Amino acid sequence: MRILDERHAPIVRAFGPVRTLMVIAVALSLGCGAAAAGPGHPAYLPMIFHAESQSIRTTACLQVVERAYPQSAWWEDTRSTLDAPERALKAVIAAIKQKDRAALYQQSHPTLGRDPKRFDDQAKAFFQQFEVLELVAMPRAYEFDGLAVFFAKIRFKQQTFFAPFIFASEDDGSFGFLPYRTDTVTYQLVDDWFNSMWGPAATANPAYCTGEDIKRATHRVSPVPSSGTANWAGPRSSVFLVGASLDTPGRLTTLVSRVTATIKDLKSALAGRGIDDFAERLTPEGARRVKEWFATADQTERRRYQAAITEQQPFFLFDASPLVVVYTKSPVVVQVMYFTFKAGNRLLWTNSSYITVADRVFKRGPLYDAAAPDQPFSSIALK
Repeated sequence: MRILDERHAPIVRAFGPVRTLMVIAVALSLGCGAAAAGPGHPAYLPMIFHAESQSIRTTACLQVVERAYPQSAWWEDTRSTLDAPERALKAVIAAIKQKDRAALYQQSHPTLGRDPKRFDDQAKAFFQQFEVLELVAMPRAYEFDGLAVFFAKIRFKQQTFFAPFIFASEDDGSFGFLPYRTDTVTYQLVDDWFNSMWGPAATANPAYCTGEDIKRATHRVSPVPSSGTANWAGPRSSVFLVGASLDTPGRLTTLVSRVTATIKDLKSALAGRGIDDFAERLTPEGARRVKEWFATADQTERRRYQAAITEQQPFFLFDASPLVVVYTKSPVVVQVMYFTFKAGNRLLWTNSSYITVADRVFKRGPLYDAAAPDQPFSSIALK
């Protein structure tokens, strides 16, 4: 579905990396005398895992701080008591509506939001957008790791969509606007959830992790290196996970047995039964890609690929059902394999050649680093 015609495409892009602007045809009316939200509360967002052909809601949970706002134009109410991120948002909206480049530049983050060329391009797009778009509500905001993200509901003709206004903390406690995208992993995770079929962009009853999900968690880790937020005293994100060593699986014994058997079967298929049999143990897109590659690879490349798979020895897993994240060791490096449950309750190797934001959580950063010690993941285990 097309949101805007081609003349207005830059307007949408100015709001940042919304993959697909979720369209909701609703009628909204603005109230008066709105008050800003009260103190934020912890919110536990299910991580969205992008498999090759679909998005999956997992039971891995991202903790952030959420604020809910009324459906009225609270950012225009002079009687409201606003905190630092809300004051910054109010000033940015005023600068955009007035097409005041100097004011918008002043409100932008001094190191993350003032690249001359990028700022000018985005400022022009923002100024154009308010000629045709109407800001109708700002229902939710999220704080984490030095960022404050407000999701704005915007109307174009008879359609509405959500787009983020992103702010980063400054040394003096104020917040500076980010007029162009940020690639912070926690922002990408929050944006993924918000714009998924389970998030506020698509439903009036968004899905959150349950108290039982958090209670079951065995490990907790920030997806952001501490060095990146060393001076930040505000809310920090955490990912809650359920994990176990394959040597001492505990309550995950059944799942560990299935994963161990699945990986053993993968190796046997590749080593002895041929590429077609091996591919049947992958999700369809991964199977297609490996068969296409195998058809053009020479014998040396095929042997290297076979060795890379057969040398992997699983030692730890996280149960984020319907996603299972398995850590393996080889003589060279620690690897990560994803498995998902499919028809017949089979486990299939997923995203064997597909890169997503989940890799930034599981394949690098603090969680991946915690796999290296002699007692893997003990540093992030919940006591």
